[in-house]
Amino acid sequence: MIKYGVWPGEPLLLDSESELFITMTIARIVKRKGYRVHAYNICRDHVHLVIECVEKELPGIIRLLKGKSAQRYREYCGIEPHSEFHLWTQKYGSEYITSDKYYYNAVQYVVNNREKHGLPEHTGLRVIIRQFVGTHKFTGIQ
Repeated sequence: MIKYGVWPGEPLLLDSESELFITMTIARIVKRKGYRVHAYNICRDHVHLVIECVEKELPGIIRLLKGKSAQRYREYCGIEPHSEFHLWTQKYGSEYITSDKYYYNAVQYVVNNREKHGLPEHTGLRVIIRQFVGTHKFTGIQ
């Protein structure tokens, strides 16, 4: 059995302003680093992302996105640096896209995830997401 050491407790549920702040933070990182993001969505307590990268780079990319967004959000909320605060879980799920059909399904899943969770359309989010999510064609396994 694998022990992940996940902290117990209720998840932090973000309001629409916080979702926008975190999305803007992630957008800045993505643009600065030149990552190719194919789909993105945020749904109160989690983020979905389809990102193109070399397999061995994924853990570092996720660590950067989670770490910087949590740090900026802590500052945004005025949470003291040494107080206990957890924005994201320690784990993340990843799957490797291996076909055009899988790519299409993954992108559609991410794009429609707010609706799936019964969350309202967020015009501000849509504007920011368009700034860092490209309309890339899946080019297969490199």
